[in-house]
Amino acid sequence: MRTQRNNRLRPHWMITCTVAALTLTPLSHGYAPLNTDDAGTVGHKTNQVELYGSFAKEYGAKSDQVDPTSATVDYEGGGAVRAVPFTYTRGITDELDAFVGATYYGTPKGRFSSVTNYSFGVKWRFYGDGETGLNFALKPQVILPATNVQQNYGVGNAALNYGVIAIASYFWEDAELHANVAYLRAPYNTSQSVGFSNDPNRTNLYAVSVAPVWRVTLQFKLALDAGINTNPVVPDQSLINYGMVAAIYSPAKTLDFGLSFQRYAANFGTVFSGSGAYTNRIQAGVTWRFD
Repeated sequence: MRTQRNNRLRPHWMITCTVAALTLTPLSHGYAPLNTDDAGTVGHKTNQVELYGSFAKEYGAKSDQVDPTSATVDYEGGGAVRAVPFTYTRGITDELDAFVGATYYGTPKGRFSSVTNYSFGVKWRFYGDGETGLNFALKPQVILPATNVQQNYGVGNAALNYGVIAIASYFWEDAELHANVAYLRAPYNTSQSVGFSNDPNRTNLYAVSVAPVWRVTLQFKLALDAGINTNPVVPDQSLINYGMVAAIYSPAKTLDFGLSFQRYAANFGTVFSGSGAYTNRIQAGVTWRFD
């Protein structure tokens, strides 16, 4: 286990996890494959299942690489990561959803359970109808503690985490605009390493993001998503940036197939140019709604 200073930049948000991503952190975002959530809800007595696979890998100078934390839900180790975040949502009323989620890690592997980041929460739309004009929603959630070994490998914090996402959406006939402001309280077991680094971590984490979405046809949408997240590692710079392009194909009202490409870096110049150190993430999956 390494105890020396780790020079990697390790963004903590999901945010992915997608998970992640409390996208990228383990905060759950419900407009897959985007990191930025929308103010819409699934509807009274409607069920929704989101299942997405993520692959993330670092590029650039070894001493300056950006670990794929937000890019893969909640990961703070180095190297390539394969993760499958899962979320089940139930419409309690037309304005209120309840959800539970978890993430399966294909890599990294170790002497720990591959399933972690168990979470639950609600989304409450308190203004608007979720389909037209201006809408506002709040999404509080709780992430249960991971084990000490899972924290060592960087796939979760061995302490109770909790947070909230404030969501604003505007819906036109053929376009949408979504904006999020998120906060995560992210304590961890300070007697254990995080991603095999003993660098101290910030425990008050913030994120701001915006995502315009265009309806190209009745079944096909294109989206951009960009944001700024807190980097939890205290010795490193305090903020990490990301940009994403995404496509959503909906052959039926109850079924969406999503694909996204995301890049995390220390600044937006690197995000857009691809020069320097960065992390790329590819995510693909399905959203299914049923009564």
